[in-house]
Amino acid sequence: MSSDESLINVDEAAFVLASHFHEGLIVEDQMTRLDQLADGCGSSLEAVRTRIFEDLRFNGNSCGYYDQNNSCLDYVIEQRLGIPITLSIVVMAIGRRVGRTFHGIGMPGHFLTQDAGSATYIDAFDRGAQLDELGCQQLFKQLHGPDAPWHQSMLEPIGPRGIVRRMLNNLAQVAILEHDHHSRVIATRLRSLLPDASIWERAELARAYGASGDFERASCVLEALAAEAPEDEADGFRFAAAGLRARLN
Repeated sequence: MSSDESLINVDEAAFVLASHFHEGLIVEDQMTRLDQLADGCGSSLEAVRTRIFEDLRFNGNSCGYYDQNNSCLDYVIEQRLGIPITLSIVVMAIGRRVGRTFHGIGMPGHFLTQDAGSATYIDAFDRGAQLDELGCQQLFKQLHGPDAPWHQSMLEPIGPRGIVRRMLNNLAQVAILEHDHHSRVIATRLRSLLPDASIWERAELARAYGASGDFERASCVLEALAAEAPEDEADGFRFAAAGLRARLN
């Protein structure tokens, strides 16, 4: 993830992420499965849409939306069900294999892709529905309410690191809702390892460890942050670490 973003295959990164939740996942085998799904697909936008949403029957998992597996690309490929971001990765991955570029669009609340050739937006959660900018705005308003502020910048493409970060955010939030401390630690630890992780994202790892009862690791994370944080923030990290260490006695 620290390499040039143009060299990162987001599908490969998504499989690496999933391997931390699904023991025994072999990334190379999963990449081969995507090769097979793309085999025989034409390079036009309509050919890609037809292949994914009609032939292969990928669809949005509206009934089990908050299932952790929806964020794991191996599960999505196996079940043909997922959430907007993982289904969009399928679009980007198959498109790349047939020579067609799709950009990830991190619209708040609903991930989309954009076909580079036609500038058409694709809603993978809605079986590949095609949208223009107005359609995206209307979808945003449906999700967030008619008074929610809209700006065209919400449709700017995001790169693989941003996509992986958003997937890890989803996984961490689902884990919190499910009181799944183990998964929360995995998601926040991976997010803290991203090369552009903020100090507050790294501090969230300490909170995840603390919630799981691992006060030793939580305090170590906070002490490491205190050593590099600005002095006005470092005191807070030291104080929190001391409080956690007191709970070890």
